[in-house]
Amino acid sequence: MRKIFKEDSAMISKDRRQVYKGERRVVPPCKPIGIDMETVEAKFSHLEHDVKLIFFTREASITLCQQARSLFKCVAAVTAKIGYEEYNFAINKEKALEYGIFGIPALVMIGEKDYGIRYYGCPTGLEVANFLENIVFVSRGRSGLPQEIIDKIQSLDHDTHLKVFLSDVCPYSLVIAKLALRLAIACDRLSVDIIDATEFMEIAEEYNVRGIPMTVVNETKSFYGALAAEEYVNKILEYSAEALLKD
Repeated sequence: MRKIFKEDSAMISKDRRQVYKGERRVVPPCKPIGIDMETVEAKFSHLEHDVKLIFFTREASITLCQQARSLFKCVAAVTAKIGYEEYNFAINKEKALEYGIFGIPALVMIGEKDYGIRYYGCPTGLEVANFLENIVFVSRGRSGLPQEIIDKIQSLDHDTHLKVFLSDVCPYSLVIAKLALRLAIACDRLSVDIIDATEFMEIAEEYNVRGIPMTVVNETKSFYGALAAEEYVNKILEYSAEALLKD
């Protein structure tokens, strides 16, 4: 578990919506990604179903949202299998409400269906490779987890929501974020917000985040650590059941 440190937490970008359509994209130079574009194209050769990236932002002057837009648009330009839409968080309030967006920059990743996966922040550093792999998982619509883990998470009999706090400098938090995303793909009852704690400091403070990775279950109970898949699922089931009893 790694402690988090305060950094500037600007969370805002531009007043417009864009939709990319068509066949093969012309891939522009993509400095924000920080890795070779041929590597990205090779990774995306494994995409099976179309993926839609829906980006929520607000003002053009905020660096964090500019960086996020640049990255997401660049990723969408690699292949016609990835679509991109952009909405103004302040103006398109109905869309933000439809997707349950509470802050910006925010990204919704949708495959054959909406798996309830939301990402808050701009992937940087170690997060970038993780983000690209997550797109592949969403495209496949399969978690790739062992069957016993899938069976266990599918035993959820009521809706459960996770907030997973991570940092781009903590590889353990990225492992847990990916696990949570894969569990959401495996179980229709589970949804997940992946939140960069160093970019969303006010949200992290609201949930009393004192280290990462940290997972919040149904807004009531939380736990720390990069747990093994089975132990992680056991915690989700336990805390989700406790939250249900409180209700």
